[in-house]
Amino acid sequence: MVDNSSSIGIYSAPEAAQMIGMGAQTLRRWLIGYEFEIEGVKHSQPPLWSPQHAVSDGELLLGFRDLVEARVVSALRRKGIALQTIRVCLDRARNIVGDQRPLSTRSFKTDGRSIFLEITEGVDEPQLIDLKKRQGVFHRVVEPSLSGLEFGADAAERWWLLSGKRTIVADPAFAFGAPSVAGHGMTTSRIAQAVRAEGSPTKVARLYEINPNAVRDAIKFESNRGLRRAA
Repeated sequence: MVDNSSSIGIYSAPEAAQMIGMGAQTLRRWLIGYEFEIEGVKHSQPPLWSPQHAVSDGELLLGFRDLVEARVVSALRRKGIALQTIRVCLDRARNIVGDQRPLSTRSFKTDGRSIFLEITEGVDEPQLIDLKKRQGVFHRVVEPSLSGLEFGADAAERWWLLSGKRTIVADPAFAFGAPSVAGHGMTTSRIAQAVRAEGSPTKVARLYEINPNAVRDAIKFESNRGLRRAA
């Protein structure tokens, strides 16, 4: 079902995966589901959750909250937590929080430690089998995956993309959520193109009336993004 909000953000699987730092095909499997075969018997796995934009002809588009949820799940997978364990924890979290995307809610941000300990209680996973390990996973893995997020009354509303700075943001209310200059709305990709065309960040800052530091941060972000694409 499509979210009727006019500002939920739109990201292709490759765009979202690049921002998170994961593979696009893996992200597709998470949100579309997949089939596999064991000893000649076919099995299927449903999506971890239904994306905010309806899947049409196999085309996956994510909303901003999908992006946030996938960021947390990706962090858990990098820790080695099994996808089936994550699936169980997501189901539990939905019941506790009362939201289909619990990891991107204000409740999870403000009370994440206690919610995480509750949803992982009794889970048969080596990294989560006792209280001390579960606390460690939360502080080392889950908590950092929420960094840079700004929350509204109910859920995450924007993601500040450069650590410690408020210049480059993914905000679904502007440019469909594409990385852009805060308070201006010009995307970082467009700024990078303009700098290549004009030959000078200072000239672009003056031309588009953007703080020069924000232009430099946009170029830095795009440069880092290019390195992630090439990796």
